[in-house]
Amino acid sequence: MTQFLAIVIYRSVVAGVRTSTLDFQVRWFTADDEAEVRTRIEAEPLEAYIGGEGDQVLWELAEIMAVERFEPQTSGDEVIGFISRMDDLLDL
Repeated sequence: MTQFLAIVIYRSVVAGVRTSTLDFQVRWFTADDEAEVRTRIEAEPLEAYIGGEGDQVLWELAEIMAVERFEPQTSGDEVIGFISRMDDLLDL
C-alpha cells in the first residue's frame, strides 16, 4: 500500500439550494493507486445534518483537485498542491 494525499472540495447545499460555501480538505489515504483513492472519495456518502435554521445541510463533492503520493523528504517540503485559474474555481 502507498500513502496518498488528496485535495478535495465540498460544496454546502442548504434546503436543496447550492450555496457559495466551499470546504477545502486535505485527506490522507493508503491505497494501491490514485484511481482507488478517487473511487473511494466518490463513493463516500454525503455529510448531512439539520442546520441552526432547521434546514437540511448537505456537503456534496464538488471536485477532487489533486491526488498525489505522500512522500515527504524534508521538513517544510510541499507535499501536495494545485494550481488553478480563478475562473475554474468560480465554476464550481
